[in-house]
Amino acid sequence: MNKILFSTFLAISFMTTPVFAQQIVTPYTQHQWVNAAKEHFSGEARFTRLPAIPDSPNGSAIVEFEVGAMTDWHMHSQGQYLIVTEGEGRTQEWGKPIQIIKKGDVVWCPPNVKHWHGAGEHSKMTHIAISPNAKENKVTWLEKVELPPVNSKAELQKISQTEPLSAKQLAIVPIAFYAARGELASLKIALEQGLENGLTISELQEIFTHQYAYAGFPRALNGLLALQNLLKEREEKGIQDTLGDAPTIDGIQDYYTQGTQTLNMLNGRDNSAVLWNNEGIDYALKAHLFGYLFSRDNLSMVNRELVTVSTLAGLETVQNQLRSHLTILKNLGLNETELQRVMAEIVKYNPSAGERAKAVLREVLK
Repeated sequence: MNKILFSTFLAISFMTTPVFAQQIVTPYTQHQWVNAAKEHFSGEARFTRLPAIPDSPNGSAIVEFEVGAMTDWHMHSQGQYLIVTEGEGRTQEWGKPIQIIKKGDVVWCPPNVKHWHGAGEHSKMTHIAISPNAKENKVTWLEKVELPPVNSKAELQKISQTEPLSAKQLAIVPIAFYAARGELASLKIALEQGLENGLTISELQEIFTHQYAYAGFPRALNGLLALQNLLKEREEKGIQDTLGDAPTIDGIQDYYTQGTQTLNMLNGRDNSAVLWNNEGIDYALKAHLFGYLFSRDNLSMVNRELVTVSTLAGLETVQNQLRSHLTILKNLGLNETELQRVMAEIVKYNPSAGERAKAVLREVLK
């Protein structure tokens, strides 16, 4: 076909193309959102029907679940296809375990299979729902989902430590202690000992990240700077220190609820009320400290509490807080022998501070 004939063919093709054969973009802001019916959903969720695909019997919708929201148990007569587009959620088939679903995951639920789906306990979730043969696909709504209550004691037992503190763990104590006091010459020695005892660069950085919540940014930043200078010196000497794993967080978006549950678990009581009748402090402590920081996974909860106790012992004048965190370490499985080992380390660094800390521990052990 020569160029003239080909051009004529294209022109005729475009002229005879139906008007509807063109791209149609429907902006997100133009979707008609509807709040999910309370009689079939727990929590806050909303959905919008997507524009129909020409000549297709299938129907589709976007469904957005707020944190903790979920459908009731239900069935689709023709099945349902879900594509997770944002966040992290959960789904469960009747009689089977709950499954975590994340962005990019696809779920096919066969016809007449009883199931539910929704957001995560601490995260939002959005999915596209595709209903095969939409006009004939009937939804049968069933009972509300009843999730088992969180067993704080059982969760605490999972993360408790039963073996003695390792040399690597005890190396955390002088690092946090000297950084809290601003004793940088001693801190440098403690950092070197920490590296020799197996602490990675990532773990050392995380010590100061956690410590700032108790000793403030100036002390934590000075600690990080001391670490940075030490690593540079060691590198110039040809010493290659282990970087270690960077912290990760598993899809949590509601740090306040997560932090409240973590605090409840660690100190063994209900902390749902606003602490000290001050919303700002309450939110900072629950959402940021016990929610966000405790969710960073490159330090265990025991190790984070070793940072905290050593920091508070170094400050010397915060006995109430030291008492609370020694109690948490005790709840995390450290027996009297192990707690006394921590105190003995502090006595070595500063007898006065160590004796004050030991006096608080005696109260805890009563």
